[in-house]
Amino acid sequence: MRKVAEIAAPLASFALKRPVTVCMFFLSFLILGLVSSRMLPLEKFPGIDIPQIVVNVPYRGSTPAEVERLITRPLEEALATLPGIQEMRSNSGENGADVVLNFNWNDSVSARGIEARERVESMRHLLPDDVERVFIYQFNTDDMAVMQLRISSEQDLSLAWELLNRQLKQPLERVAGVSRVALFGVQQREIIIRLNPQTLSATNLSVSEITQILNQANFSMSAGYLETPYERILVKPAGEYRSLDDIRALPITPTLTVGDIATVEYELPRATDGRHFNQRYAIGVDIYKESSANLVDVARAASQVISDVARTPEFSDIQLMTMDNTAESVTTSLRDLLFAGLIGACLSIIVLYLFLRDWRTTLIIVLSVPIAICLTLGVMYLLGYSLNILSMMGLMLAIGMLIDNAVVVTESIQQEQQATGKIKDQDTIIAGASRVSLAIIAGTLTTAIVFLPNIFGEGGEITIFLEHVAIAICISLLASLLIAQTLIPLLLSKIHSKISPEPPQPGRLKRGYLRSLQWSHRHPRLTTLIMLFIMASTALPFKNVSGDQTDMAFNDRIFMNYHITGQYKLSEVERDVTAMESYLYANKDMFAIEDVYSYYTPGYAISTILLNPNRELSVTEIQRRIRENMPPLPRSKPVFGFRGGDNRGVQVTLQGRSTQELEQLAEEIIPMLGRIEGLTDVQTATGNAKNELQIRIDREQAERFGLNPSMVAEQVGVALRGRNLRSFRHNPEGDMRIRVTFPEYFSLSLPELQQMVIARVGNTLVHLNQIATIEEVEQLGTIRRFDRQTAVRITANLEDLTMPQARTAITATMNQMQLPDGYRWTLDGGFRTQQQQNTIMMVNMLLAVAMVYMVMAALFESLLLPSAVIGSLILALTGVFWALWLTGTPMDLMALIGMLILMGIVVNNGIVLVDAINQLVDEGIALENAILEAAARRVRPILMTVATTILGMLPLALGDTQIGGDGPPYTPMAITIIGGLAFSTLTSLYFVPHAYSRLLYWRQHWAHVWQRSGEPLRARKAAH
Repeated sequence: MRKVAEIAAPLASFALKRPVTVCMFFLSFLILGLVSSRMLPLEKFPGIDIPQIVVNVPYRGSTPAEVERLITRPLEEALATLPGIQEMRSNSGENGADVVLNFNWNDSVSARGIEARERVESMRHLLPDDVERVFIYQFNTDDMAVMQLRISSEQDLSLAWELLNRQLKQPLERVAGVSRVALFGVQQREIIIRLNPQTLSATNLSVSEITQILNQANFSMSAGYLETPYERILVKPAGEYRSLDDIRALPITPTLTVGDIATVEYELPRATDGRHFNQRYAIGVDIYKESSANLVDVARAASQVISDVARTPEFSDIQLMTMDNTAESVTTSLRDLLFAGLIGACLSIIVLYLFLRDWRTTLIIVLSVPIAICLTLGVMYLLGYSLNILSMMGLMLAIGMLIDNAVVVTESIQQEQQATGKIKDQDTIIAGASRVSLAIIAGTLTTAIVFLPNIFGEGGEITIFLEHVAIAICISLLASLLIAQTLIPLLLSKIHSKISPEPPQPGRLKRGYLRSLQWSHRHPRLTTLIMLFIMASTALPFKNVSGDQTDMAFNDRIFMNYHITGQYKLSEVERDVTAMESYLYANKDMFAIEDVYSYYTPGYAISTILLNPNRELSVTEIQRRIRENMPPLPRSKPVFGFRGGDNRGVQVTLQGRSTQELEQLAEEIIPMLGRIEGLTDVQTATGNAKNELQIRIDREQAERFGLNPSMVAEQVGVALRGRNLRSFRHNPEGDMRIRVTFPEYFSLSLPELQQMVIARVGNTLVHLNQIATIEEVEQLGTIRRFDRQTAVRITANLEDLTMPQARTAITATMNQMQLPDGYRWTLDGGFRTQQQQNTIMMVNMLLAVAMVYMVMAALFESLLLPSAVIGSLILALTGVFWALWLTGTPMDLMALIGMLILMGIVVNNGIVLVDAINQLVDEGIALENAILEAAARRVRPILMTVATTILGMLPLALGDTQIGGDGPPYTPMAITIIGGLAFSTLTSLYFVPHAYSRLLYWRQHWAHVWQRSGEPLRARKAAH
């Protein structure tokens, strides 16, 4: 072990022999860190690929059943062959299909995206001919909008697309770092060619013939090159439309043009959705940044453009309101973190000075913190990491631990100086650093090594994000270790410390601790019973600490889903939204509301209630107040929750063969679940039932008139949905869609549709109702499938009920149901996410314990002694649960992260103590005296490091700082670390020496027993 400990001597010796070199080395990293702090990209989250691929196929004006049969099922069959699919979900609606593929976090999503595109292209011919495009999306945390802008006005903004595009969207797109600007709620005009059905029938022209002629006339292509004796010229035949008159004048027959059989005009598309912001119709603008751009710089430049636009005369009556500014939330979070860090650092410095009573020594130790932070920033920049809320969280957590190594080394050097009486002797300083070198190396490695399972183990949402926390912590701790081994001995050799030649007399607390430690050593059985009692006391808080991990609205937002109960026009849905908004604003102060933003479509509506961040009411209380006097709405049943959060909240999934049967089962289950106390807003997440007009063509009658059923269906589709042609490219504002359709009255009146002229036979006009019957039936609004099986999802909200309690109650209720053969139910959403996260965290914690044990076994060169230190982890868990219970804090994800970090910190005290005992025992000192002497030497640095770590966390535990400014609070994590570290330190000062002596006693005892059991055998062998 001595040889291993000597590895510190060359580092300290080199620093003392080459002081200028060492100072220049750290000065260079200090400068690199300061420069890197300006050059590191500032983001909310690091750029992480989400292991999900979404295949979207727009198909407007269809039915869910048709979309499922023609699009969804063929897509699922093609995509199911992709390797590594964890889950496949699909939604089939009236406007298209979505197929969502979830993969493992360790998979390469980019490679899977390429494979998905290949699969889609291979089956593209199986999709309907009028499917224009298939979109395949991959997601990255960089894809989140930087800013969300809402535009409202007293005047009509339906025709404001050109104004907003020219004056706002395009200037924002030119901002450095902006990658994309999306405009919602206002649409560009289209060129609509409305065919006259009577004229078509009179001329015997079909819709397909006309659309083919229109498409062929609108083209632009490259025909090659014309080479003259002197030059080479590109030949480009062009037949593109340049005006509406070009379209009207296009010949259809030798005697007819498009203008003779149709009207060609600019028209606005019919609105399919709407938005309200603060009770006024709103238009949305989302701004996205480039992945390498600085978040704050982009947001600041975009805000300046918005301010400049708002002052122009064109926007004098238009209000531009920033609904979301990610840069503000990030800077708020970073500012709160820095403020909490500064307070913690100041408290740590004060406590450190109270221990040391020497401002020069205190300053040397504190100096290690900014140097380590700068070195960390420089390394992060060189490794390509960004400065985000996760890496800042790691730096914040590390601040309290960065001075630990410096404190231990300083204390050891000063003790060596007191023992020898030589203050500036280099050999004394090197000896003092060497005495604790192995302990601080092992302590630093155990703190860093607990993150290895999260970096290299099974991938998950929490482990992927923890990687960036771990990188910041590990780099900073390794930097502090390097500083403690080199710079601290160098600086201590340059000052004249106030060290008495005589060892100071221990204080009253230290004398009391040593007497009680001696008592515990001489009463091992009673001490063991006390320790077992303390460990057993964990059962009380363990049962009472909530394990709830639901999505509380810590980001000051509540989502209200209207759950439309029928099929209504957009204006009808808007009435319900308006009524609810009026109720909310009439009680704005009672509900602590700042703003309300609503989005609605004919089959879906949701309001986002933005709460006052300085409110005194809890989210649960606000929801209860809103429910109390909520006005009855004729078309909807508002409930709290965000539709589309497939991995969150309370969700029960029913799977089987028939959607109708699943709906009936859901109707039976919902009342049963609704009777569970604490479970509210129980509903199905399936799309609402909608009426459908089914046109059944009489084939014999159609044949009598010489009509093809597919031609009839095509004409009806063009009349109601239209058919898109090649775009109009000579519009100053960009490409403009051209659509062929029939007069609008066909899509507004059933009698008109029934009387639509299909063809002309001789002098007879054939109407649709002559060859077909039109029947109105009810169909589902959306058909959902999970893992290629039809499913219905039941969702609910919790009120005074935790997730574990909800799991137990729902399981008991569902077990009472007798489902038909081929049907089953599963708990999904938050239940599955919580279980996966807990499983991954528990496995990683067990792996971390094993790795910590390996490090200590290598340190102590013993398989037995590490158990003395590992036992302190159990005492830390006792302190964690007592702290969480007494403060009323749930065991959520942040608390689990705190436990993981705590595991690496707690063992440091035990390592320092056991290493000191080992050194004294090796010197021939009796065990009891070695324990007392080691405790006397190490109790002060242990208390100093623990005090600085706890005080560094105290502002986070008492404050309300949140991740990213709108995420979960740091409080549970800080309380976990403080409670576990404080309790384990007080108990480990007794437990570790006690466990050390007991382990040595039992090792000697069993060795003696083994030796005695072997004596008769040796005697018999000698007799023979």
